[in-house]
Amino acid sequence: MNILEQHNLIDDNTLAVDCVCNQYAAINSLSDLEALPKNIKITEMLVLGSGSNFLFTQDLPRFVAHIKPRKYITQVDNLVVAWAGTVWHDLVMWSVNRGLGGIENLALIPGLVGAAPFQNIGAYGVEIKDVLVWVEVYNWQTGLYHRLSSKECMFSYRHSVFKYHEQPWIISRVALDLRNNSDINISYQPLSDYFEETGKEVTYANVAAAVTQIRQSKLPDPEQLPNAGSFFKNPVLNDQQIRRIQRRHKDLPLFPTTSDQPEAYKTSAAWLLEQCGFKGFREGDAGFYDKHALVLVNHGRASGKELLKLANQAKRMVKNKFGVVLEEEVRVM
Repeated sequence: MNILEQHNLIDDNTLAVDCVCNQYAAINSLSDLEALPKNIKITEMLVLGSGSNFLFTQDLPRFVAHIKPRKYITQVDNLVVAWAGTVWHDLVMWSVNRGLGGIENLALIPGLVGAAPFQNIGAYGVEIKDVLVWVEVYNWQTGLYHRLSSKECMFSYRHSVFKYHEQPWIISRVALDLRNNSDINISYQPLSDYFEETGKEVTYANVAAAVTQIRQSKLPDPEQLPNAGSFFKNPVLNDQQIRRIQRRHKDLPLFPTTSDQPEAYKTSAAWLLEQCGFKGFREGDAGFYDKHALVLVNHGRASGKELLKLANQAKRMVKNKFGVVLEEEVRVM
């Protein structure tokens, strides 16, 4: 294994922020995982994939294990099993092209497969927890592999055991239950409108194509305009908060949450930010995308601290105007 010293991660995070780590190793296979030094403490390790869910605000005194993109997907015991370094969208397209449903609504979400359970990615009414069977992790301190069931992953909205319970684990493979008779969910308005307007047949492949088209119309390509996708989570509101906001804002968008929160509703963080004037707002090279207020973008050479300063400004404005505290979906380090 080739371990680099003082490696700059500017090309390894989609916000294109300068950040130097102490040590760096590219991970292309299980053998690379197994070659990692076993004496690295949990607090000294950072596992990085596509870098699409990070905002680096300072140099990192850490060892960065960088999972590099490499497509490997197979079917085992009627499950779809993918290597952590597989690009997520490639897995979606591999599945729908074989007539397998369950993740078509998650098309074009940036990142690699290994990051999907970490964040419990979701879009258009579907989350990965709905189809995930197990996650395989490698313990770099013991050199052993272990599988966690979906229940053991403790999934909730943009949350999992991997996010808040630090262990010496690196996700190596993921198994999904994708079937040719899975229900198709086009309940979200943009999707139902698409199929009503186009008259296309509602299939797994067509849903994935529709989601791809919708996302491309709203979100910038990180290769053209550096960004980390949705920067904030959609906040969950209780009845009291909803009634208070609706006194002045009757058009407050509301969406049902998961079944374990029947009394609460999600609202749109993008809508809240837009009401506060942040759609297209810019300070220097740090800004919010002019087509979607939820996307923090780097127009040039903005530092991580400058991007975070703008994000915190937006949080304060939303809290002052609506009494709602936005929570970052992106990991700030």
